[in-house]
Amino acid sequence: MNYNNFKKHADWVKVWSGRWSFHSDINFGYHWTVMNKVADKPAYNKIIYIYKKGITDCWVREADKANLGKRLVEVYRGNKNVKMLADTLKKKAGEVFAFIKLHDPKSITKKDYQNFWYLAGEYYLPHLSVKYIVDYFSPNQLKKFLPILEEARLFSEPVFRDIENFMEAIADSIAKKSGYHREQIISTTTDELLKHFDKKKLPDKKILSERYKKSAILVERGKYKTYVSEQTNKIDSILLTQKTSQLIKGSIAYKGIATGRVRLVIDPKRDGSSFQVGEILVTGMTRPEFLPVMKKALAFITDAGGILSHAAIVARELKKPCIIGTHIATRLLKNGDLVEVDANNGVIKKLS
Repeated sequence: MNYNNFKKHADWVKVWSGRWSFHSDINFGYHWTVMNKVADKPAYNKIIYIYKKGITDCWVREADKANLGKRLVEVYRGNKNVKMLADTLKKKAGEVFAFIKLHDPKSITKKDYQNFWYLAGEYYLPHLSVKYIVDYFSPNQLKKFLPILEEARLFSEPVFRDIENFMEAIADSIAKKSGYHREQIISTTTDELLKHFDKKKLPDKKILSERYKKSAILVERGKYKTYVSEQTNKIDSILLTQKTSQLIKGSIAYKGIATGRVRLVIDPKRDGSSFQVGEILVTGMTRPEFLPVMKKALAFITDAGGILSHAAIVARELKKPCIIGTHIATRLLKNGDLVEVDANNGVIKKLS
C-alpha cells in the first residue's frame, strides 16, 4: 500500500473524537467534502477517520481548517448574519429532533433512512460553522457574538448523541432480523446498507467485524477508501507525529491550575463508573452524557474542540481549569499519571 497520501502533509490535527460509528463516519465524511459548502467550497477537501470499537478520531489538515475558519468569518459578518447562523442551527436541530421523535427505528424504511441522513447532513453545516467560527473571530467579535452562538450550541448539543443513538437503534433492528450483531451493522458503508434495504444482502460478517475492531477511512471529495488491520496502525502512526514528552500543549478553555491523577474516559457508559472525585478527566471530546463525570473532575483535558466545544462551555459554567485541542493527550497520558494542568498557559506537565 502507498502511504504517500497520508505522509505528504505534516499538519494533521484531530478535530473531534468520541462515540461515532464507522457508518456515521462515512455519512459525515460525504457531507463534509461534498454537500457542506462555505463560500461555494466544501468544508474540507480531505478527512481521515480512525475507528476502533465504536470510537472515532477525526483528522483534517490544519491548513484546511484555518482556511475554513477564514471563509466562515468572511461569510458571517455583522449582527444580522451571526444571528441568522444561530437561528439556522436551532432550526436544523429542531428538524432532527422532530424526525427522531416521529419515527420508530424498528420499522425504518429505505426512504426514512435516506431522509434521516439528509437531515443530519443539513444540520451539520451550521453546527460546524458555529463551532469553528468563534476560533477565528477577532477579540472584539468574540466578545460581541459568543453569547448568541453559545445559546444556539446549548440548544442543539444533544443532536449528535440523538443521531448516534437512533442509528444504533436502526442497527439493532436490522441485526435482529438478519442474524448479525449491532457492531457489524454499524460497520457497514452507506452503499452497503442501502443494498440491504433493496435486496436484504449484507457484507460478510468477518469483513464487518474486522472493520469494527479497527479501521481507517480516507474521504476525499466525497469518495472514500477503507483500511483495516496493520494498514490502519500504519496510518495512525503517521498522524501521531508528535513524540512523547513531559509537556502537552493545547488551547485554554477556562483558566486555572490543578494537580491530580489522570482518569481516561473515552466512553462514559463504559468508563464513567470508575471515575473518582478530584481526578483529572482526559478524553477525546465531551458531550452531555459526560456531565456526571465532569462534575466530579478537578480539571478537563481533551484531544479536540474549540471555544464552543461542550468541554469549554461546561468548564466556564463549572469554573474548572480546562485545556482543549491537545490532539494527543489520550495517547500520551495513562490512568493514574500525576499531572499538573496549567490552564493559565495551556500546558499539561507529567509529574510522575
